[in-house]
Order: sequence, then structure tokens, then C-alpha cells
Amino acid sequence: MTTKTKALCLVLCLLCFISFTAACASDPALPNDDGAATKGPSPQGSQAEGTAFAFPYKFSAEDLYGNTVTEESLGEKELFFVHYWATWCGPCVREMPDLARVAEEYGDRVGFFALLDDYGTARETALQIAESSGISFIMVDAKTKELQSLLKKVQSGYIPTTILIDSDGNMVGEQLVGSYGSGYSPYIDDALKNDK
Repeated sequence: MTTKTKALCLVLCLLCFISFTAACASDPALPNDDGAATKGPSPQGSQAEGTAFAFPYKFSAEDLYGNTVTEESLGEKELFFVHYWATWCGPCVREMPDLARVAEEYGDRVGFFALLDDYGTARETALQIAESSGISFIMVDAKTKELQSLLKKVQSGYIPTTILIDSDGNMVGEQLVGSYGSGYSPYIDDALKNDK
């Protein structure tokens, strides 16, 4: 192999690495709250402020605790926050306490739901991460058959990726790629304002 070929291979490998890590990098310009979070799963009941609706994707899956959950488990909300993540993604794990706080703040109006990419091999790890972070929303296997059309909407080629969906299952606002921590709040506020 010539020196030029080796250099080209090295540059291409470096570009691939930078692209991958950029998707899993958190945005340093966004604030990071230090508020308290509640622990353990809690039901996501209905809300009274806007027009609430049931989760638009019918499914039956096992959550991190081994319970069977369905779309009815998510209650009725104005919007649904769908988060696609994996336990091997450092920024995904680091933002979990922030997601717990955001879910607590908006839980009356927004249903929070997570699709776990590595559920089959890392369910116990995900459960430990969720419990230590105060996550109380439902997380299921991203490979759940009935959720494949939703997964196609949330997949961007990068992890984490987040979308908000309306009563018809349509994406509201832009797909958020990367870790946003507590910076999800403006995204949710805009979507709630525009969805009325």
C-alpha cells in the first residue's frame, strides 16, 4: 500500500469517527439543570389543558420491568415525545437525568416514550440507568414489530434521536439528532404552542 493510499484511508477513517461522535455529542450551548427527579415508573394519565389523545400506534411490548405495556399504558396527552437511544451511547446515558426532569416538568401534557436500540442485549443495564436517573416513563425494545413504522420516523442514522408526534402519528417540528439534555424544553414548548 502506498503512502498516499494509507493517508487517504486514515483521513476517511477519521471522518467516519468524527461523524459518529458528532451525533452522540451533547450540545455545549444548551443549559444543564440540576433539579430533583422522581424515581420509579408512574402511570401517564390524561391531562386537562389542551386536546388530549391516545398514543397513535397500537402495540404490545415488554417494558424494562418485564411488564406488558400497550398504547393505553401511555395515557392521553397533547403530544408524545419519542426518544430513540442505546446504553452504549455515552451522551444518551449522560442526558437521562435531564430527560427525567423534562418528563416530570411536561408530563401532564406530553407523553414520554423511549425506544431502546439494544434492549435485547442490555435490558438490565438500561433498567439500572433508568432507575439511577429517575426515569419514570416507559421504555421498550425498538425492534417491537408493531412499532416499526414509528421507528422509521425516529431513526436518523444516529443515536440519540428524538421526535414529537401528534394524534395522527405525524412528526411535529424537526427531528432532534444528538443529546440535548434539558434543552428539549424549547422544542416541546414550540410544539405545544403550534399544535393547538
